[in-house]
Amino acid sequence: MRGIWGLAAVAAAVLVLAGCAAEPTPRATPPASTAAEPAVTIDSVVDGDTIETSAGTLRTIGIDAPERGECGYDEASALVASLLRPGDAVILQLPDGENDQDQHGRLLRYVDTVDGVDVAAAVLAAGLAVARYDSADGYPAHPRETAYRAGQLATLTASGDVSTTACAAADAAAAQAAAEAEQARIAAEQQAAQAPAAPAVDEWWRQYSSCTKLKKNTNGHPTGPFSRDNPAEAAVYDWFANGTGNNGDGEGDGLACE
Repeated sequence: MRGIWGLAAVAAAVLVLAGCAAEPTPRATPPASTAAEPAVTIDSVVDGDTIETSAGTLRTIGIDAPERGECGYDEASALVASLLRPGDAVILQLPDGENDQDQHGRLLRYVDTVDGVDVAAAVLAAGLAVARYDSADGYPAHPRETAYRAGQLATLTASGDVSTTACAAADAAAAQAAAEAEQARIAAEQQAAQAPAAPAVDEWWRQYSSCTKLKKNTNGHPTGPFSRDNPAEAAVYDWFANGTGNNGDGEGDGLACE
């Protein structure tokens, strides 16, 4: 009898051990980051961060490109258009915790080509956009924001506009040209101020109020006549003929103080 009980005890122990071995080992759940959505197709490119798709208007998460009319708009739009042609399929992803839409009703998504090109990263790497609207700006964090900010080459102006690398270089060149022009103007003014003044013209004839007084002068001044047609005497003629009030050219023959 003891043998039967012993066998039963051994069998029970085996069952307990087997049950323990069959219990699954706990596994860490991988953190969810983004959810891939069914592929959609491109209708058109609006600008460097906005596209029209079969799912609606879409604003690329995490970047900001120049608006229409701003420097760099054409270049950013052209780059995106070269990556996303009408009819092309694209892969959209919405990160966990990110808003589904922005305040304008546009979808917020990562945009990747079917070949795996991150469109936003390409625009950043070309210096045509800035990393923006992420946790550094008070918006929801997204998984690619660190890489986006590290890849940013463009900058923001003091007014908050996007300044692409090409536009920043053009602005710097224009500012340098303006500074050089201002320096040249200042140098010219300083040079003019330092230049010797032209000698004053000795208008000796103005001390005589008539031809009669002129002819009595003992200062060695010429006593006439002075011709209005002689450039060297024209000013003297005008003084005595018209300036003194004594009509030094009484005959009207173009000679004063005859």
